[in-house]
Amino acid sequence: MTDERAVLSRSAPKSQEKPPVEERSKAESGGQSEKKQRSKGARITFWILRKSIVPVIMVIMLITGLYVGYAVVGKQPGGEVFQWSTWQHMYDLVFSDT
Repeated sequence: MTDERAVLSRSAPKSQEKPPVEERSKAESGGQSEKKQRSKGARITFWILRKSIVPVIMVIMLITGLYVGYAVVGKQPGGEVFQWSTWQHMYDLVFSDT
């Protein structure tokens, strides 16, 4: 088995070999030091957007799920899903004493 590995490693073409780590790191950086630096306000804005995208998507999915569950599955008017009285009535049904 070790002979097979030695034969396979010798038969691999040179084009598939990776360059040394120093050359790869320079090539992968792609001239990041040459990029124009963003202003502090832009960096803060992009940081906030990156951190808030998941909660925003979760809120959108919650609203979509409420609507689909109430209007499509429950076959009720879709506009009622956003009324407070609808959810108060459901709460009273679930947590009633009788």
